Amino acid sequence: MNDTEKQLINEFFSCAVRLYDAGIVRSNNILGDLGEWFCVQRYGLVLASSGRNVGFDGCIGEKKVQVKVHNSTKGTNVSVGNPDKYDELFVLLGPRSRLRIEDTELSFLVYRFSSDEVKISMKSASGYYCAKATIQNRPYESIAL
Repeated sequence: MNDTEKQLINEFFSCAVRLYDAGIVRSNNILGDLGEWFCVQRYGLVLASSGRNVGFDGCIGEKKVQVKVHNSTKGTNVSVGNPDKYDELFVLLGPRSRLRIEDTELSFLVYRFSSDEVKISMKSASGYYCAKATIQNRPYESIAL
């Protein structure tokens, strides 16, 4: 490991601690926690008290909300969980996500779906629910960084 690599790794862990101390991240799932935090700030999501809540991440009013984040440069899919467990789904595409069609600025793109939409349009042949194909023609909001 060279000095630059060591420095970058140290900066990463230092930043992770600062994000945790600021209450922006709650776990070692930094990317997922960032997505949830954006939804708290922008949409009023109230996070479930446990970061390991089954089926949904929090609520907006009476609606149970699931948050999924994708930031991979590979064309991987976005598994969106079981829509029977939530009422609304937020899919956030990070700045590096290969699933982004446009809007290359440093931002997160936010797509919203009802659980009924997920059931109808995202069920794959394997029985899992995946968002990749559905996102392509969907309007979104942008959260600039």
